[in-house]
Amino acid sequence: MNFGEFTGKRICVALSGGADSVALLHYLKERAEAFSFLLSAVNCEHGLRGEESLADTRFAQELCKDWGVPLFCFSEDCAARANRDKVSVETAAREFRYECFESLLAQDKCDYIALGHHADDEAETVLFRLCRGASLTGAGAMKEVAGRYLRPFLSFSKEDILSYAKEKGLSYRTDESNFEPIAARNRLRLEVLPKLEEIIPGAAENLSRFACLAAADDEYLYALSKSLIENGEKISANDSGLRLRFCKEKPLFFRACLTVLKTLGFTKDYTQKHLESVYALQELQTGARAVLKSGIAAERIYDKIAFFIEGAIRGEWSRGFAVGSFDGGRYAIAVSTDPIEGAEKLLRFDGEKVPENAVFRFPEEGDTFEKFGGGRKSLKKYLVDKKISAREREGLPVLADGTEILLVCGVEISEKLRVDESTRKFLYLAIKQKKE
Repeated sequence: MNFGEFTGKRICVALSGGADSVALLHYLKERAEAFSFLLSAVNCEHGLRGEESLADTRFAQELCKDWGVPLFCFSEDCAARANRDKVSVETAAREFRYECFESLLAQDKCDYIALGHHADDEAETVLFRLCRGASLTGAGAMKEVAGRYLRPFLSFSKEDILSYAKEKGLSYRTDESNFEPIAARNRLRLEVLPKLEEIIPGAAENLSRFACLAAADDEYLYALSKSLIENGEKISANDSGLRLRFCKEKPLFFRACLTVLKTLGFTKDYTQKHLESVYALQELQTGARAVLKSGIAAERIYDKIAFFIEGAIRGEWSRGFAVGSFDGGRYAIAVSTDPIEGAEKLLRFDGEKVPENAVFRFPEEGDTFEKFGGGRKSLKKYLVDKKISAREREGLPVLADGTEILLVCGVEISEKLRVDESTRKFLYLAIKQKKE
């Protein structure tokens, strides 16, 4: 690692008290003055091993005191956290650690967090991910510099680190739970990787090399995929403006799709099924859509895939019926006693037939509509018959009495509000899409 890039920066070492982290702190301490960077450390106590865990923290505190290194300490009951969040203890502990790291970065206590990951960790991670069905992206290598996280030992083996600790006379703590073949990753490290090394000497090193090659290929494919992403003109209030051009090459399309989803905040829990559902829109008709998690929907619009943020225009909006102009989500609604000039679709209806409790709102499941001229059907079926897309349906205000739809703004009035010879109160309604 070129430490000259970090001159004047503040590097905080994740210090558990184990061999890797102690060796890393010492390694950086010996280079801090020469390269003019400031050093600190952070210890995260997980509350999982009772007195042993607390002793690790005390060891870290004494070490940092002796070496003159500022130390930040955090503690949490990760078993309780795992139970609360319905995740594994390992996941809860990892999330806790990274929350601690991010809090130090956010509070401007440091510029970088240095982690003790080494080449053997890399091999273990690659094997673990491949066994879980990882893509090329998931199999890719960890990086020495990844944003504000540093891994100075990534090119060194565990044996190299232990040799360094012995040479420098470093004392460190040993977490006995790391030698218990219970967690999946522990079993890979303790049972599978040693057996692989017996069968194929250099297996761990080869896995690490594969990860580097996979990362390089993945980076190249992502660079190519960027040409599929466009910023288009927004057509509604919940339109992200992001578009994907059609592409039959799945490696490029999927990466472009992931880039868009991550831009919109969909950063985890996505699956291959989500990507396939977006890809399939290319073969469907305009207006077809795929609803994803995190409130995001993709929709085919002619020869592009558009992405919408579901709920951005819906919320819990409703408004009692009244004459006047008001906000209706992506539309401005106007109700008048006189014809409205310039209206693209002007609806005329009998104002005295509007029930007292009628409200403007967005369509909901179970809504029914008695169309003008007679004939009752679900509102959804009626709008589908009118060739109004799912995206347009969700943002189209309606006038409702319970589940009875009296009027679909910009589309049609129901038979319930029909003007006849007895009508004395003529009302007019128009909507206008807002400009973004």
